[in-house]
This record gives sequence, C-alpha cells and structure tokens, in this order.
Amino acid sequence: MAKDRRKTAAASGKTTRTSSVKKRKKKNGRRIITIAATVFMLLLAILIFVLAQALLAGSGKKDTSSSDVNVYDTTPKSLQGKMAYYVVGLLGEEETSATEALMIVCYDKKADTLNILEVPQDTYLGDSDLWSVKKAGQVWGNPAPLDWCDFEGKRIFKADVERHKAAGHPVSQRAGSASYNLISVFNEQYSLPVDEYFMIPQAGFVKLVNLVGGIDVQLESTMKVGTVTYQKGLATLDGQAALQYVLTRDKGVDGDIKRIVRQRKVFLALFQRLGAQTKQELETESLAPVMKGSTPIRTEMSTADLVSLVMELSKIKPEKMTAQLLPGEKTAFNSDSYYSVHRGDLLTQLNTYFNPYGEEITDADLQVTELAKGSGSNVHFQVLSELAVDQSGTATTTAAGTTTTTKKAD
Repeated sequence: MAKDRRKTAAASGKTTRTSSVKKRKKKNGRRIITIAATVFMLLLAILIFVLAQALLAGSGKKDTSSSDVNVYDTTPKSLQGKMAYYVVGLLGEEETSATEALMIVCYDKKADTLNILEVPQDTYLGDSDLWSVKKAGQVWGNPAPLDWCDFEGKRIFKADVERHKAAGHPVSQRAGSASYNLISVFNEQYSLPVDEYFMIPQAGFVKLVNLVGGIDVQLESTMKVGTVTYQKGLATLDGQAALQYVLTRDKGVDGDIKRIVRQRKVFLALFQRLGAQTKQELETESLAPVMKGSTPIRTEMSTADLVSLVMELSKIKPEKMTAQLLPGEKTAFNSDSYYSVHRGDLLTQLNTYFNPYGEEITDADLQVTELAKGSGSNVHFQVLSELAVDQSGTATTTAAGTTTTTKKAD
C-alpha cells in the first residue's frame, strides 16, 4: 500500500511538473506571438506610410511651398562635357527698364570656340502666357505671374486653367521670376538650353571696368563724358565712359541694331582684360570684389565658380569667337515697332552655329511668330578678331565723379 502511495505520489508529482512546463510553454508561446504580431504591425505601418507617401507624391498632393517654379532646360547631361550655353546681358537703369544688351553664348568645349547670338530689344515674342510683354528686352523687368495647380503642385498654362478647376483642383497665381522668364525666351522661342545666366547691373559694369584698369576701344567719333573728351580712334575708357558708349543709340530698331554691333567692342575688351588676369587678381582685384559689392552680377553661379569659368574661357582667342544677330527685320504691328525674327533663317543659323552636338533643331521646335516673313537676313556676322585691340591703356577712377585717364592715340 505504501509502495502504491509512493507510486501515486510520484505519479502525481510528475503530472504537476509536466503541467507547469506546459503552462510555461504556453506563456512563452503567447509572448512570441505577441512580439511577432507587434513587429508585423510595425512593418505594416511602415509599409502603409511609404505607400501613402508614394501615392501622395504621385497624385501631386504635396507641400507646394517649397516646389521649384523656375525649372528650365539645360544642356543634356550626355553633352555637358562638349558644350554649354550662357545668357549674358546688361540690365536697364531701373528694375523694370528694358535690358540694354542681351545675348546667348554657345561655348563649344571641344573646339574651344564661342558663338554669340544677339537679341535686339524689340524682338517680337508673340502671344503667350509665358511672358507679360511682347518684346524680349522687356522680359527681365516684367516677369509674368505663374498659374499654379495647388493639387498637382506644378505650373499650368492659361489654356488648362478651366480644366483643372472643373476637376476640383484649386488654382492660384505665383509671382514670376525674372531669370526664369528670360531663360524661357531662349528655351521656348529658339529651342536652346541655358546652363547659367549673367545679368550685369549698370553700376556693377562701371565698377568692373574700373577695377580692370579700363578698356581700350576704337572710337568712331569724338565722345565727351563729363569733363573728359575722348578723341576719335583708339582710347582707354573708364567705367562711366564705357557705359555711355554701350548705352548711346539712335531711336528705333535700326538704332538698336547699330548699337548692338558697336557694343561688341566693349564686351570683347572687357573679356580680354578679365582673361589676362590671374586667378588671384580675379579673386582680389576685380571679379570677386564686384560680386561682394552692392551691385553684383545677377547669377546663380558662385563667385568661385565664376572665377573658374573666366579662367577656363580665357584660353579662347578672339579669332575663335563670332557674333551675329537674330535674323529678322524691323516691322510695325498694332501701332508699335518690332524686330520680327525670320524662322527659316533662324533654323539654319541655330543648326550651323549654335547646335554643334545636339539633335537637329526642327521648325516644330521653334515658337517664333513671324510678323514679316522673309529671308536673307543681315545678321552682321563678325569674327571678333576683327575688333580686337591690344589692351594696354590705363584709366583710373580716383574719386566719385573724377576720372584720370590715359588716352591712346591712333
């Protein structure tokens, strides 16, 4: 009996221990399941969040406050080692004034050439909501406001406004950008990319010319600037004299064209002066001081990169630089005078001089409205070595309004 009780007790104890182990296993199992479920839910939440963000981005539902409205066409990445395009201009006296010079420079990095396409002030832009004005020279100072789809987070055009509103997409207007509007002229009208722009304020231009010691220019006639008279022939102009020479023009489209051709002397001379300087001189004596001053060149390029670009371009000689106007003619339209671009001549010009490695530009790529159809345009083509002179004169501005000038004789 005792033996049987011990067996029973032993059996009973074995049963109790087995039951406890089973309970612990169940408890551990539930814990593992709970942890696994928690991890699963966490992963699911992360997945849902990622998908939601992707869908939100895809549907255009995003914070548009930081969206870039100033996107424009640059040189394709595959061609950036071969060429680059720069818009260069001289700003008007006031912010809303017409630009006094406007051009796009095609830099062929393989051939080491610069081809310059000059745009007359009165170049007709046609009817487009891209711009609030009709003339290319007025674009910088009068940027058009942008219609903006708040739902899709992007710019839309007037033709699509009502469609977006009908779809329940809120549409608002955003302030336009001077640089974006100007670059879009070259992107849209002439199908040219733009990699950077350099718009020079008049005060910055005067300062830069003075800091390089003046520029040597062949004058067509005597010119008086303040109390200083510059005789016809080769003369060294200080900043104020160079600005007056650049700005002086007869009225009308013809007067602007004559001035554009004459301006080439000044811009080439300034390029020569800058190109002759060392990196240290550009950084301490001329270019960097202008960029750090109150009237810097308007650009998105850093001063260091601008100095590097000047150093890179300085190897190009005037005989490998050309300048020419947009092909076209003056015409009257709606009681105003315009410069009407000739599409056919423009197409030939672009593919010959301004598209060395890209796909051929076609007529469908141009958004030019011809007010006067024609061909055989006089673009005043010129190799700039025809204008180059030795830059050895000096002109020093000693005080505000007082200039000491060393003039050069014929």
